[in-house]
Amino acid sequence: MSPHPLQALAPAMFDRLRPSGLSKGTSGAVLALILCLAPAHLRAEPQPPIDAPSGDAPARHSAAGNQVARERSRGDGAEIVLPALTVSGRGITGTDPVPSIVARVTAAGTKTDTPLITVPQAVSVIPRVQIDQQAARSVGDSVRYTPGVFADTRVGGVLESVFLRGFGGFAAGATNPQILDGLPLVKGGNWAAQVIDPAVLERVEVLRGPASVLYGQASPGGLIAMVSKRPTEQPFRAVTLTTGNRNRAEAAFDLGGPITEDGRWAYRLNGLGRWVDTQADFSREQRLVLAPALAWRPDEDTHLTLLGFYQNDPDNNFSGWLPAEGTLVPNPAGRIRRRFFPGEPGFDAYDRQQYMAGYAFEHRFDATWAVRQNLRYAHIDTRFEGVAINYFAPFGATSSLLERSASWSREAVDGVSLENQVQADFATGPIGHTLLLGLGYQGSRADVNASGFGPVPAIDFAAPVYGRPFARPPAVPRTHQDWSRVGLYAQDQMRLDNWVVTIGGRQDWSLLDTTTRSAARTSTQDDQAFTGRVGAVYLFDSGLAPYASYATSFEPTLGTGFSGAPFKPTHARQTEAGVKYQPPGLESFVAVSAFDITQDNVATADSAHPFYSVQTGAVRSRGIEFEARATLSDSLDLIGAYTYLDTTVRRDSNLALVGKRFVAVPDQLVSLWANYRFPGGPLAGLSLAGGIRAIGRSAGDPANSFSVPDATLFDAAIRYDLGAADPGLAGWQVSVNAANLFDRTYLASCFAAGGCFYGNGRTVIASLGYRW
Repeated sequence: MSPHPLQALAPAMFDRLRPSGLSKGTSGAVLALILCLAPAHLRAEPQPPIDAPSGDAPARHSAAGNQVARERSRGDGAEIVLPALTVSGRGITGTDPVPSIVARVTAAGTKTDTPLITVPQAVSVIPRVQIDQQAARSVGDSVRYTPGVFADTRVGGVLESVFLRGFGGFAAGATNPQILDGLPLVKGGNWAAQVIDPAVLERVEVLRGPASVLYGQASPGGLIAMVSKRPTEQPFRAVTLTTGNRNRAEAAFDLGGPITEDGRWAYRLNGLGRWVDTQADFSREQRLVLAPALAWRPDEDTHLTLLGFYQNDPDNNFSGWLPAEGTLVPNPAGRIRRRFFPGEPGFDAYDRQQYMAGYAFEHRFDATWAVRQNLRYAHIDTRFEGVAINYFAPFGATSSLLERSASWSREAVDGVSLENQVQADFATGPIGHTLLLGLGYQGSRADVNASGFGPVPAIDFAAPVYGRPFARPPAVPRTHQDWSRVGLYAQDQMRLDNWVVTIGGRQDWSLLDTTTRSAARTSTQDDQAFTGRVGAVYLFDSGLAPYASYATSFEPTLGTGFSGAPFKPTHARQTEAGVKYQPPGLESFVAVSAFDITQDNVATADSAHPFYSVQTGAVRSRGIEFEARATLSDSLDLIGAYTYLDTTVRRDSNLALVGKRFVAVPDQLVSLWANYRFPGGPLAGLSLAGGIRAIGRSAGDPANSFSVPDATLFDAAIRYDLGAADPGLAGWQVSVNAANLFDRTYLASCFAAGGCFYGNGRTVIASLGYRW
């Protein structure tokens, strides 16, 4: 990495200041630190030179704003002013690229650019460097080495299935919200869910625990916040060709840089094409992605970034669930192969088109006041057709015949998200404040044309025969949904000596109108909730930062009870305490946290009225998380994570379920990743990496009648910079990644005796890239 101009300026500054005595003591040390550690987005503006002063009179200095003025007395008593050094530019933000695996600033945890160590809640940042090292092909892949997160629930990246602190869901039923550039992604009622390919992302952040105080309705387990790649100040161009097992073929490009000489206009353009089969017969993933961005920076205080996104998954198909008999436990009829496809090749399909357009605007009026506005329009169009095994079949089957059903869905969703923020940085006496006021709005309209379930001929997993005729399930009444959500919030981050206290509150209003078009009938669900968070961090000079916080969340529950009254939102509360450690001068970050989450108003079966539910349930999740990230030298990166989870059903109308664990949630997760770059010698340019992921046992069904056993998986990677061997090949790089290196066959999760998922087998990805 070439030195920053400020770094080159440091020796000259010391030579200039040494005669005056200003290079001694604290002031000189602070100046040296500024000069030597200046980020690349700062610039030095030295004023015209003057003659060096003479004599031995004492020196004094003063500071005003970002200008440092140095005054020096001449020997004759006259006073001169040394040239002012102006250091201008923006600070590190939560959208900036992270040059290593260790991030220092987050925007997800507070919606302001805040050091990770001062956020009173667990936040993990997965930078682009890690995404590339591990060749992540989905957001779920990118968070595999993150504590509190279980993303290896099922095969396929068409829909994300991620659990955070025990809360989440599978595919279309996933409840953990995903945020892109500060705004929530749009989701329909069935299969219309936005999925963002990590090829267009700069970083992925995981905020664990309740986040409603900032983002409105949300699962109590947390959320995933993604940041798009932004225009760059320096020219950047890269192309990559990728192949691998399962007939993988990929091509990608990433272009960026200034448009005008003054740098006021800059651009970024990402593109990707992917075709790959998944491990089950007849299943595949196809994707085309294009993400343009244009930035306008008329001055240092005003930034406008236009963001576009188009993703087409034109011809996809993914394998469904399988029964426990023949996968987890023996079946006299034999074992179900990992590549067995339980659907119908001529019927099953999943197609999705999604596009978005919006902007991020920021203007700072002065050292105190700043305003921001984010706006995005999104559209999703999906087609789902699927044949699946009847998962409610009883446990203990001994036949190779599997009963099946078919369903289909067509959905179109349009959504608008808007966020307005006012930020004030000021002080009241000795207390510093970062006050944030925000108003958020999200509106969406969804048209759903879907079917119920229809019978399909059974299939023999030992000798499958496909293509037998069956009737297409008839459509159920078509529905139209209008959903409006408004949130008004305030947050104050207060600093007094070594204390940082964060207090926030938010009021949300949610209105959902569902119209059944054939009956011209509309039902309305009107919810509102107040949520909050209070937390404190104490910063020791050593880099140690113990913290504690209390936060609440809410999540609307769709539907009505037997009386016809709409369900109330679920409410959750969390207590969290931990310690963060980021030693000064070292590229490392360590965090330990303990949490206890309770969620009330959970819907359970109505024992008095079959097929209805009542909100008498309560669940609890508590655990311990550990995360360590470090770049120990210019050669070695380490990432380690551990999770212990104790999930329990506290109340349920079915007393037999009280005290049971959540389904599909491992009791422990352990991971370790290491990447070593050879610094010189004949192996210069070579990087070797390896990882281990240990997944603990999980409950296979709500009654905990069986368990999914633990599994240990190994990953590996090798990367070589060809320019290190031959300068004529500068910019060329080859890499090979392997996930589940030893191709272990294992069950990733189950949700019922008839609903289990094999984990992904060995995946090999080989890439050739060129950057210039």
